Order: sequence, then C-alpha cells, then structure tokens
Amino acid sequence: MTARWLPALTAVAVLAVPAAATAGSPGGRVTVGVNRDYWTQFKAAVPRAQDVRVYYDTEDVFPATWPTRAVGAWVTLSLRPDPADLLSGKLDARLKALFASAPAHSEVTFWHENEPGNPLKYSRSVNNARANVGMLKYGEKLVKGTKVKFGQIICAPANQMQKWIAPGLDWYGIDLFANPNYENPDGTLSKAKLWVRLNNNEAVFRAKTGRRWPSVRFDESNARRDWHRKDWFTYLAEWLHEHGGGRLLTRWTHAPTKLAGPWPPSQPVIRRLRWLASL
Repeated sequence: MTARWLPALTAVAVLAVPAAATAGSPGGRVTVGVNRDYWTQFKAAVPRAQDVRVYYDTEDVFPATWPTRAVGAWVTLSLRPDPADLLSGKLDARLKALFASAPAHSEVTFWHENEPGNPLKYSRSVNNARANVGMLKYGEKLVKGTKVKFGQIICAPANQMQKWIAPGLDWYGIDLFANPNYENPDGTLSKAKLWVRLNNNEAVFRAKTGRRWPSVRFDESNARRDWHRKDWFTYLAEWLHEHGGGRLLTRWTHAPTKLAGPWPPSQPVIRRLRWLASL
C-alpha cells in the first residue's frame, strides 16, 4: 500500500481481513465516477471524477458513435444486442463503426447482470449461460484493433455462476451494493466480509483469464444508508488499489431504493468521494 493510501486506514475502521486479500498484490490507480444521469452534478461536486456509466437498454439500439455527452469522461457502455443478430454478424458493421470511434479508456459490455436468477428479466434467448458466453466472446473479437476494452458485468457471486462467465475478457465488472451480508452485529459495515466476497470473485476471474491480477471494476455501487456510504466507497477503493486499480462507479437514483438513493448524499460522503478521486 502506497503512502498516499495510509490516511484511509485511520479515516475508517480497520478490521482484520484474510491474508490472501493483501499478500503480494500491486498498487494501482482508482478512478471514481457515476451513472450518466448524475454526471453534471457529480462532476461539480467531485471535480476529479473520471468515469461514467452509460446504458442503452433497448435491444439492438446503439449510438452511431461513441457517447461523448459527459465531456472528458471515460465511458463504460452497456449494450443489448439481439443474440441471433449479433452472432450471425448482422450487427458487425454498426458495432465496429461504434467501437472505431471510441477514444482511449473506453469500455463496453453486452447484457450486464445476465446471470442465474435473471435479475433484469431478460428473455430466454438472452438469459442462458451458452448464449451469454457466446455473445461476450463475440464482443471481445469485435473490439480488436480499437481503443475499446470488452468486459462482463455481474452482480451474483462469481463462484456461483462460473458457467456464465466468459474466459479471457479484458476486464470483469461487479455491480455491488451494501446489504446486511456485509454488516457487523452492531450494524456497521464489515470490511472483512466484503473483501471475502471480492477475493472469491477475483479467484474466478483469475481462473478464467490465467492472469494473476485480472482487471476488476465496480460498475455500480452504493449503500442505502447514508452513514454507510463513506466506509463502503473507501473499502471498495482500497481493495481496487491493492488489486491493480480500476474504476469505482457510484450509482444514484431519483428516489430512495433498497440499494441506493438520490444525489446528493451528505457532505461527509461527498468529501470522501472527492478525496478518493484525488489519490
């Protein structure tokens, strides 16, 4: 851990974590961002924010060129190509033109959170392991020769959905929110419990890539309780830093939900995000 990160260990509660969580892991830059609906407000409050999550949630509807409305942001783009259209090559020209227009630091995925349990209620043609892996492997080929990196985004534990995870992708993303599974008996957040989940996910990504430190992102993250957020974002950022760096994208909603809430949060949370983005 670098000297710049040492204040984080005194700013939040320091809890015991499994030895495997830190042994031999490299330091890396962590960038901070938000879903596009809140980019303008977030960027004003967190001037060094870098990342934005952009969703095109209608099947076979894509932008003609790479999204640039969030000026200067590094975009993580979620698309939903029809499986038959994609795998037949019908969409190749459109998708290759889109990817060719992308600047550096661009990332894309197909059908985020496509996994057992079907949390986003995808059709049967989409929500099966064979189709999911086939589409992701095809997407990885489509970005070759461009500045785009291709990945997969999950929310279930990776070790419970290994057949759904494509091998050899550029990066692997996790949509992850605070919940009682990561709490201590007194209601505070447990870094140890959270890091067990993250380490287990990483072990699967490592097996899928053959890389000791596969590229990991947190592409949606938040906590329902505002008083949890400062620690939640810090624990995620600290883990990323110790595992090669990556993107930490916060997600905000127009009304409170069981996972997140509206922007802005409290001033202590904003100050912590501003601090994390400056490291």
